Amino acid sequence: MATIVPAILENSKEQFLDKMSRIVKLPGCQRIQVDFGDGIFIPNEILPITEIDTLNPAFHWEAHLMIKEPKEFLDYQICGFQTLLVHYEAFAGIAALKAALAAIRTLGMKRGVVINPATKVGVLKGLAGLADQFLIMGVNPGFQGHAFIEATIGRVKELRRLLPNAIIEVDGGISNHWSKPEPIY
Repeated sequence: MATIVPAILENSKEQFLDKMSRIVKLPGCQRIQVDFGDGIFIPNEILPITEIDTLNPAFHWEAHLMIKEPKEFLDYQICGFQTLLVHYEAFAGIAALKAALAAIRTLGMKRGVVINPATKVGVLKGLAGLADQFLIMGVNPGFQGHAFIEATIGRVKELRRLLPNAIIEVDGGISNHWSKPEPIY
């Protein structure tokens, strides 16, 4: 069954609080994703974790880390995040990615691996027992308002064939009109 997870991608604490106050009022909303970016892995910086206060525990919070080689995860746990999503491409090698996933698990958090549009889906097969979920980007990460890359649909199908029981998320460019999405500002 599909679940829509609203996301927050903001540059200031004020913008974050404004967007969060609107999202938590959405009927049926149970899960919220917050995007973080370091200006290195993606070209822009997004509000750092140090600017976020404790999150409302009535929701499942997931942090999408668009950060080069993230290693420090405790601040995310303290804020109330239950799931951390890290990019496959953000690490110099598979050993560093596996170490990050182990560190996240040590904190008792769920682990997710994200792949960008240019990354082959097959790289995720070897991570099946190390990640709780997988996220396939439907756009190149970092900015809102990009058009959905329609090849993403085939990538989701491929991942489903490779990992039939995987929890799969898709992020970016999602709208009612995938072939001609309206920009989101």
